[in-house]
Amino acid sequence: MKRFCNLIFFLLVLIMFFSCSKSANEKKQDTEYDIVNENNNISTSDSVFIITDGDFDILTEYYWSISDGRYLENRSVEIYDWVGPMTPRVTFRNLDMPERSDLYQVRLRYELFYFLYHLKEENDNLYPIGSIMGTDHFEIKFRDNYSHLTRNRNGYFFNAGDRIGEQISLENPLVGIWGRLPSLNEYRLIDDPADSLLYMEIDRDIPFFAIRHGTYLLKQIDEKTFETVSSFPDGLLRLEIKSEREILLRPLFTLDEEEELVGLLAMHRSLSKISEMDEDFYY
Repeated sequence: MKRFCNLIFFLLVLIMFFSCSKSANEKKQDTEYDIVNENNNISTSDSVFIITDGDFDILTEYYWSISDGRYLENRSVEIYDWVGPMTPRVTFRNLDMPERSDLYQVRLRYELFYFLYHLKEENDNLYPIGSIMGTDHFEIKFRDNYSHLTRNRNGYFFNAGDRIGEQISLENPLVGIWGRLPSLNEYRLIDDPADSLLYMEIDRDIPFFAIRHGTYLLKQIDEKTFETVSSFPDGLLRLEIKSEREILLRPLFTLDEEEELVGLLAMHRSLSKISEMDEDFYY
């Protein structure tokens, strides 16, 4: 009888041992799975995140910070890190522009992109899109057979100057390069902005990178992809939505000189909505 009791006790201990071992292994596997997912920034809800039916609230209601994203495709690369106010910030806005308008993309040197438009009935007024160049309109005047341009805003003159080179378009005399070194502004006409329902603004220079700060029109390619509308090759970018918290910003151009990086950037959404933030709060 005693031997039988010892055998029963031994079997119970053995069963408990294997049960605990199995539980520990399952817990270890779950932990490893969570770590892998965390390292890859993947979640079930994020992996199926898409933008449909023109609902851009997830973009327009938040600030997005920019970081060096090259490590996502090359773990050996040495990345740049921007901290606090040094970090470039992106805002998205719905595009609101009258239908009967001519839209111009302007590049200031190789540093800044912005957009101006005029109504077809008001060739002497230019209205900005976004706030990179301020929100008040410009009054413009041509002189000397469209060879000299002045821009007036609230009584102040901006970038008045002569045309550089020949007049390119008789129908749109604003097209061309204006000013004097080092402040040259080149105007190019956007042929078909109708597909653009959204624009984004990068609020400052991105150190070491060739992607310029300023304003970009966006057209939606599919449920997870946007591309910029640009008359300048170095204004062509692709936005790839990876999750509701992360967007990749990929340049679609190359440069002859390697002074600046033509590399992948990543954008990450702020935790709070813009409407919930104090004006002095950055992120």
